[in-house]
Amino acid sequence: MKAAIRRRGLAWAAAFVMLALLAACSTPDKIILLPDPDGKVGAVVVHSATGEQTIDKAYAGVDVTKSGSIEKTLDSQSTVQARYGELLAARPPRPMTFTIFFLFDSATELAPESAATVKKLKAVLATWPAPQLVVVGHTDLAGSQDFNDKLSMQRAQTVATFLIKQGIPAQQIEIAARGKREPLVPTADGVPHRMNRRAVITVQ
Repeated sequence: MKAAIRRRGLAWAAAFVMLALLAACSTPDKIILLPDPDGKVGAVVVHSATGEQTIDKAYAGVDVTKSGSIEKTLDSQSTVQARYGELLAARPPRPMTFTIFFLFDSATELAPESAATVKKLKAVLATWPAPQLVVVGHTDLAGSQDFNDKLSMQRAQTVATFLIKQGIPAQQIEIAARGKREPLVPTADGVPHRMNRRAVITVQ
C-alpha cells in the first residue's frame, strides 16, 4: 500500500477496512471507514507522500493515487456492500468474549449459570474458522495471593482442557492467570464474591 494509516480517538470496537483495488498500477488505494456493529465510528488518519486526511464518518473514505494525492470520498452502506460485499464477507469474525463462573474454591465445578454460556461457546466454536483462544483465570479476594494465583491458573487449565475436547488444537489456546488482581466486582481484601470466581475466554 502506498498510504500509511493510523487510528486516532478510536473506541475499542470501532472498525475500518482498507480496500485496495489492484487491477492496475494506476488504480488508487482506497480506504473506507466502517462502523462497528453498534454503529460507533472512530477516526483514521491516512498519510501519503504528499499529505494526510482524516476520515471520521461512517462510509467516508479516501482514494490515494500513485503520486500520493489524497481525495476524500463518501459512500453509502448499500454502495459499499454492493461493491465490496465479497471482500467484506471474507473478513475474519470479530473477537467474542465469554465468561464462565466457578463455585467457591473450585477449579473444576462451574456455577449453575455458566451452563448457558458453555452452550453458546460450543456453538460459536463449531462455526469459527481456525479460532485462536485466550483463557484468563481469576479468583475472588478471599485467601492468600499465592493460593489464588494457583487457583486461577487451574481454572484456566480446566477451560483449556474443555476446549481441547471440543477439537481446538492446544497450540491455538493461550492461558494466563490473574489471581485476585483484577476483580470484576471490587471488594475489600478477604471478601468472597461469586462474580469474581471466573475464567474469561476470548475467541478471535
